[in-house]
Amino acid sequence: MSAISFLISRKAARLAGLGSESIRIARSQPVASAVTAVIVGGVCGVILGTTGQTIQAEADVLDLIDEAGTRSIVLIDRTGAAAIPQSAIRRIAALSTVEWVIGLGQAQDATNSAIGSGATRVAVRVIHGDLPGPPVLQHTPWHRQPGTALVGSEASGMLGLSHPAGGVDIDPWQLAVVGSFVANEPLTFLNQSILAAPSEKSDEQIRSIYVVARTPQDVAGLTDVLPELAGAVDRSGLALETSEALAAVRTAVAGELGRYGRNLVSLVLGVGLLLVGLNVYGAVTSKRRDFGRRRALGASRADIVQLVALQTVSVALVGAAAGLGIGAALVWRWTGDAPETGFTVAVGVLAVLAALAASLPPAIVAAFRDPVRVLRVP
Repeated sequence: MSAISFLISRKAARLAGLGSESIRIARSQPVASAVTAVIVGGVCGVILGTTGQTIQAEADVLDLIDEAGTRSIVLIDRTGAAAIPQSAIRRIAALSTVEWVIGLGQAQDATNSAIGSGATRVAVRVIHGDLPGPPVLQHTPWHRQPGTALVGSEASGMLGLSHPAGGVDIDPWQLAVVGSFVANEPLTFLNQSILAAPSEKSDEQIRSIYVVARTPQDVAGLTDVLPELAGAVDRSGLALETSEALAAVRTAVAGELGRYGRNLVSLVLGVGLLLVGLNVYGAVTSKRRDFGRRRALGASRADIVQLVALQTVSVALVGAAAGLGIGAALVWRWTGDAPETGFTVAVGVLAVLAALAASLPPAIVAAFRDPVRVLRVP
């Protein structure tokens, strides 16, 4: 172990020496170092200002598509003879690809008990399953006791309720309104309805099931298994309404924008790599006698390659930090939103790695030059 520790410490000391020497050489070539830093910084800034905006635009477009319900699936008993049991909601909710699921019973007309005959009728639907949370459904606290209900934001005005409290008549019984709710996509149609708690009867049947998949890619798989999991007595009356077409559009848009972003990043990095390589080659050529002396004094070819690579990386790190800082500030000023941290860090890493790759060919050229020919006095 002592021998291994000695070799490790010796290697670390050698790398530290090469690192400090590379910084000294970078300082002795201020113009070449500044050009490399500017190129790397420019690459980072351009990528943040172009591809970064493309990524933000992609996110905005996908959000708009998602608002149209790319992940929603509706299973409807059109005839009323399918006899979907309440247990179907538990089976569907157990799937890992399901974000939430609810079932709705047969719609029934209800009127405000305080108004009596001639009052506006509103549909009452018994809801099964756990209520989805905000922003899909926002509601007052509800313990879902049998005989209680929540009134929709639009249904409240239709019933003439100044407050979300009171009674509604459903022949031949009455429900107590104990709160209100506001539904958003894909349940906005419920705002004109009353949601009633399930009764204690186990034979209550479900007329429609609303499912939201975790990702748009899960829609197709869920469409295949939902009729089976519903456990309907008669499947001939079942109908599926899916957003599979929207999901396909979402995938196509994401793929096209992503491809554009990748191509743009590759182009900018390629141009930056070429410019850095030419600049490093010029700097190495101007220092060929210095590298020749090092080779004559015993430096290995690997030492020369590491020296040039470390010099370029040290300068590239400074340029990347400056370019990312300036680019992020400009993006924030233009759009009001700072670039995503992960993307910003990834751009800096790619730019530094590109600079490192660009420095290797000139470094190898410098390492394999004949020191005798380089140092020969004409």
